[in-house]
Amino acid sequence: MARPGAILIPIVAIAISARAQSVPKELLKVPVRLELDKPMTEAKAGSTVRYTVTLKNARNQTVVAPATLQIEIATPSGQKTVQLPAGQSSATFSWQTTNSGVARITVQAGKLRLATGLVLVTPSAKAVMPIPPKQGQAHAAGAAAEAHPMIHELKKNAPAHPGAAAPLALHPLAAPPPPPAGVNASKITLYVDPLAVFGDAVDHVWTAHVSIAAMGAQDALAPVSTNVTIHLSSSFGRFSSQDINLAPGEISNFQNPVMLTADHSGSDTISADSTLGPAKPVDVEYLQPLPTQLRLSIGTPALTGSGSSTAEVQVCLLDDSGGVTSSSQDIQVTLTPSTGELSSGEVVIRRNTSCSDPVVWTSGPGEANLRAEFTGLKADVKNLEFPSFPWYFVWLAALGGLLGALVSSKGQLFSSRWWSHTWRGLTLGALLGAIFYLFARFGAVKLPADSPINIQNIPVWSGIGSFLLGFLGGLYGRKLWKIA
Repeated sequence: MARPGAILIPIVAIAISARAQSVPKELLKVPVRLELDKPMTEAKAGSTVRYTVTLKNARNQTVVAPATLQIEIATPSGQKTVQLPAGQSSATFSWQTTNSGVARITVQAGKLRLATGLVLVTPSAKAVMPIPPKQGQAHAAGAAAEAHPMIHELKKNAPAHPGAAAPLALHPLAAPPPPPAGVNASKITLYVDPLAVFGDAVDHVWTAHVSIAAMGAQDALAPVSTNVTIHLSSSFGRFSSQDINLAPGEISNFQNPVMLTADHSGSDTISADSTLGPAKPVDVEYLQPLPTQLRLSIGTPALTGSGSSTAEVQVCLLDDSGGVTSSSQDIQVTLTPSTGELSSGEVVIRRNTSCSDPVVWTSGPGEANLRAEFTGLKADVKNLEFPSFPWYFVWLAALGGLLGALVSSKGQLFSSRWWSHTWRGLTLGALLGAIFYLFARFGAVKLPADSPINIQNIPVWSGIGSFLLGFLGGLYGRKLWKIA
């Protein structure tokens, strides 16, 4: 039987890791990349393929556009532009296929990480002879991908990435002619998209799609005549299914691509072997953009019983496009407040994590700013207004105490004795209500055992809560503190 300590250690390690990976909500509202709903698909020549492009955050979740985006789309047929309105998370567009072969679609918007997709175009039933592609069409999408600023920067800095042995390449795909009638496949070709994979920096997941196409003579698409089994292998990636089967008459699995997943950045080689022979291996780069800037995240200040306020502070790493990223080494960030004090003046963003553990900033009322800096990264400064003590809560508690004093002496209402002591009773009730409220904020008061109310459930920092606490003070104060 395993010792309790042996079980506890992995649980604690997982808990610490999960906490270190927490990312402030405002950073997860920022779109960092585009995604196509059809990363790989198959279509007949002359048909229309419809796409939906969606905005994703650093955790691969769908988010809305903070402002209207101009999305540039490159296809073998040429360029087009669609708008994604502010407040929307996706836009649609369509592309009409022309020549048979494998075509790449590239979608980009500003510095957002681009999206690519592959379409295997099979000859239409009416096709009698191959139509040669127009000069330059086959290269349009690949050239657009190469021109993206982030791809260009990563290629320039390729040696700085762990495991990136060779510069990135997004080669355009040529469009082979349709097969002559009656010709069957004699070999296979391996396709991976994208070749430059931007990962999920928070959960450390890199994903791509893998498909196989059957080819005949002169590298033309051709159906297989018998069952063909393909076995996939990778240097360190994992496949959703390592084996692909093409039934007689099929050309590819583009309609049902295999998911390729990696858990760290670096260079990978994807291979495929089959009963028709091996395919040419494909090199894939799992990219982790380098951090270039720090980003402070400060929570809403919460008032304490002493009249000061506390706010939770985290520091995160961002890349040049503003997306959350991580570093291969620990980053020790110095925090400098203009006023107040921090539970720690330095925070560490541990290697392969995106954000630091939270620290607490305590300050009195008024304007303040906090600076985060680390050599080599762009510093960040945030301003914050710490609230003043809300004295109107005390006045509301006093008003509640007055009402509580009236209720507590309801048996003597309008009696001569009650009238003679009215002003003193009401004044004392208001005072007890205010005192009871102030004590309740510190958790330094407890109602009698016969009270049906638990004051821990009453919100201290609200108008209704302060009035109710004052009312309880006026109602129970004399009995609680034995005041005649």
